[in-house]
Amino acid sequence: MCACIQLPGAGNNNNERIKAKVIRITCATTVIQILDSAQYNLGETWTMQGTANTYEHVAVVSNKCEFPNGLYEGDEFLFKVINESNAGNDCAVCMMYDYPPSKGIFLKVVN
Repeated sequence: MCACIQLPGAGNNNNERIKAKVIRITCATTVIQILDSAQYNLGETWTMQGTANTYEHVAVVSNKCEFPNGLYEGDEFLFKVINESNAGNDCAVCMMYDYPPSKGIFLKVVN
């Protein structure tokens, strides 16, 4: 399973909008890449299992149920980091282990 962590006070405040890109979406996880250089610490280096594709500054979306259905692999978006207590995760996700990044972010997509 993924060891998803919240990074409190990780150099951002709850009002800061952070730019990211969707890297992979499966029934189990959504992987994003942080595009804001000031927030690179939210992610890590990760190689997609079964490929030679290595990405910098990536993390798994810890509250996958709240991630918009209208965002697809390759899409860029803005988000705010939220506390786990403010995140809803009340949907069904498959139990497939798909080798996600070990860092996770609770987030809210914003425009």
